[in-house]
Amino acid sequence: MRKEEKTILRTGNNRFLKEYNQAGVLDLIRLHGTISRAEISNLTGLSPTAAGKIVSALLKIGYIHEIGEGKSSGGRRPILLELKPNSFFSVGVDLDIEGIRFVLIDITGSIICHSFNRINKNLSFSDVIKKVKDITEKAAQDLKIDSERIVGIGISIPGIIDTENKKIITAPNMQWKDIDLETYFNENFNVPVYVENEAMASAICENWIGCCRDLSDFVCINIGTGIGSGIYTGGKLYRGVGGSAGEVGHIVVNEKGPKCGCGNYGCLETMASIASIVERVKNLPTYDSISKKYIQGNDKDMDFDTVLKAARDGEEAVKNILMESAKYIGIAVSYIVNVLNPSKIVLGKEFVKYADIVIDYIKEIVKCKALKHPESFLEISVSDIGENSSALGAAFIPLKILFGR
Repeated sequence: MRKEEKTILRTGNNRFLKEYNQAGVLDLIRLHGTISRAEISNLTGLSPTAAGKIVSALLKIGYIHEIGEGKSSGGRRPILLELKPNSFFSVGVDLDIEGIRFVLIDITGSIICHSFNRINKNLSFSDVIKKVKDITEKAAQDLKIDSERIVGIGISIPGIIDTENKKIITAPNMQWKDIDLETYFNENFNVPVYVENEAMASAICENWIGCCRDLSDFVCINIGTGIGSGIYTGGKLYRGVGGSAGEVGHIVVNEKGPKCGCGNYGCLETMASIASIVERVKNLPTYDSISKKYIQGNDKDMDFDTVLKAARDGEEAVKNILMESAKYIGIAVSYIVNVLNPSKIVLGKEFVKYADIVIDYIKEIVKCKALKHPESFLEISVSDIGENSSALGAAFIPLKILFGR
């Protein structure tokens, strides 16, 4: 919503309507940064008295505060209001096969702290959630934050998620399937907990604070251990009938490619995920000489950061693998462009580490393979948020609910 638009709220006495109006006013304050009571009344259609009562309630709770006087064209100077920093908080957690990415933000969306915690890949879901609980409690204790000031926790998971019923349908990379999350959440947390697909969470993040803030139709593609996408259409997340929309990692881009965990051959995930890139580097005929040059110590294995170092140092065989993966990303993006006609496609997560090497090539592939009409509307961007996008997007979920979004 742009600042000049009106948010028409309704008057009444029932509890739902009061909560609806309160959330609407709070969101208006968020969008404007600073605003007066008179402006709230004008933009919402509420009477000055009704708007004043809502502001008083928000001040009493502590969501907002007064920051001084604004300018006046005549008469008394208005008192300006804004969201109160460090008053209330939200937790975001991104679960991945590599570890737990944790972020704590305040009501303004500012990052208060963040961390990455590696985990044993064989841990059960129950053990992982207990670690999330420990990390959250330690952060709250260190920062002296009472649980009453945490509005909620958002958790992003790579896989097909039933967000409404809080269930993991399947998360193949994590080896989780048919998990009812409500019990785990109730046992470990005393605040509301929400679950989301990790690419959808990244799309929420891009729409909330990233490069898609003013867009209603875009696709966010996450490239990491796996590949997935979050789709916004008409200003809302598109989930599909069964909640599995966005599984672009299973677009077949090379029928002669390796077998995917889904049973098909040559899925995008097998050709362009970070895990597949590292595996293909390990299978190079020159791998022994590359590993001796870039890996010190018998205990260290080839990882993606080492792959990138080799590519940047001029190892052509390694760079060629990156460029080939980019070709397949470009092919998949061209399919998405033809089907969805988005205004923007954002490439994120670990892709940001090597975007400078391959992004121009991806754009060339898309320009060549996508239909000219939908491609003419398209902008391809690299996320400026990067690896924290899913955790941040998850943290924004409780805030979106608080703001009535």
